[in-house]
Amino acid sequence: MFKGFSAESIDFLWGIRFNNNREWFREHKQDYETHLYRPMQALAEEVRANYQLEGTVLKTARIYRDVRYSSVPYKEHLWFCIREDNVFWSEHPSMYFQIEPEGGSLGFIYFAPKAAIMNLHRQKLLENPDRFRNAIGGLEDHFSDCSTRYKRPKPGCTPELEKWYQLKNCFFEQRIEVGEELFSPELPQRLIDAYRELEPLYKYFRWLETQPPTSGE
Repeated sequence: MFKGFSAESIDFLWGIRFNNNREWFREHKQDYETHLYRPMQALAEEVRANYQLEGTVLKTARIYRDVRYSSVPYKEHLWFCIREDNVFWSEHPSMYFQIEPEGGSLGFIYFAPKAAIMNLHRQKLLENPDRFRNAIGGLEDHFSDCSTRYKRPKPGCTPELEKWYQLKNCFFEQRIEVGEELFSPELPQRLIDAYRELEPLYKYFRWLETQPPTSGE
């Protein structure tokens, strides 16, 4: 059962940020297990038990980096995500929770969609704008739009759709400050409520991935 993160969870994350080496980690490994990894596992399992999304799996990260691609051995954050079971997670829509020294974050991310999918998004947006509008709903009232857009605007769109036509990726986020909410055993329900609000957007992009491809640009 998830009992909440703690000040010790945050202290460990600050510690690894400023002491990202094996010696420091070995001395504090029990802190990692007790105050960070096990609470994250418990949080993920409680979310899994109470929130079901068809065709998805829940992945929980560990703190170890692949040293073949990183000059430091450990992450300074920990996360779980809800997504389709695939190798290249960044090419598919995901919902996530992450904790780092500054606090927590949660949301929807489609980090590196294939160009063909975003071409199709633009095509479908022009054909039926309401489908995407319904997927977005009132998200901008509760989440920060952190999406990336093309610096050189793509032509062919009406002004009222411009904001969504220029998407390069799609990313909506809420922050949770260090304190009572992050340390509360009610955090799983907080995440579930947010994921349910994000679900239409997740399903929209999953739907796009099932459609016949359009021509490249």
